[in-house]
Amino acid sequence: MFYRVDYHLALLLAGFLIGVLFSRATKDIAARRLARAYYVAVAIVAVASVLIFAVTVLAPQAHIWILAYKVASDLGNALFGVLFGLAVRRQDSREFLTNPTIVAALLMSRAFSFGISSIGKAFSLAPMTQFFNQSGYSTGFLEFIMMAEAFGAIGLLLPWAVRPALIGLTIDMFGAIMTHVFNGDPVNDSTGAIGQLIRLIAIGILLTMRPPEDARAASRSLRRSVLAVGAVAAVCLLAAAGGGVAIHHLSPAPATVQAVKS
Repeated sequence: MFYRVDYHLALLLAGFLIGVLFSRATKDIAARRLARAYYVAVAIVAVASVLIFAVTVLAPQAHIWILAYKVASDLGNALFGVLFGLAVRRQDSREFLTNPTIVAALLMSRAFSFGISSIGKAFSLAPMTQFFNQSGYSTGFLEFIMMAEAFGAIGLLLPWAVRPALIGLTIDMFGAIMTHVFNGDPVNDSTGAIGQLIRLIAIGILLTMRPPEDARAASRSLRRSVLAVGAVAAVCLLAAAGGGVAIHHLSPAPATVQAVKS
């Protein structure tokens, strides 16, 4: 994980190709069984990432653990691509991708990721405060974002809160990207947010495609699901843009920004 968009997309593509490579050998495995195996793989990588992250916090000078965390993160990114590669040759690809165990694995992975992000901000408070102040935001807004990501991570693990959490975190990621654009930062600075958006939108589509609990209701097609999630994403983008403008114009400028302007 080198915080480059092209590298991140290359990991997703590599994972997809690996999945395609193994799709022939796994196409006859029952969807539920393969979904459980995928869940276990994601859980192992997610737990390993958390444990390694904890070591890097306690021993920030231990570069071998920092490298190990990057490797674990890259494995998680590749696993996301593997999922869709495995579905290529399956006749029940829709059933496999929308299997509750698959969705649970993806939600768990994002929950761990946003949880780590929130904790990481807390342990990097000085540089994060400087970045937020230079971007025209107050320290209080940084604290709000940290709490929002922490509660969003928890929400992804609670069935009744999944959709609100997805919407809130999507607004958060759009806001992060727009902040970098506003600052004139290179696109690679938005790598993390772009990667999170890809996953959040994919999860939203899979949730929308899942068979309804009401047997009389018809399942949504892929096209309708993409359109529905795209509409929600557009609203999230507008909310992030409107919120950013409001915060910049209504909140007092941080001292560091006022000093620069004077």
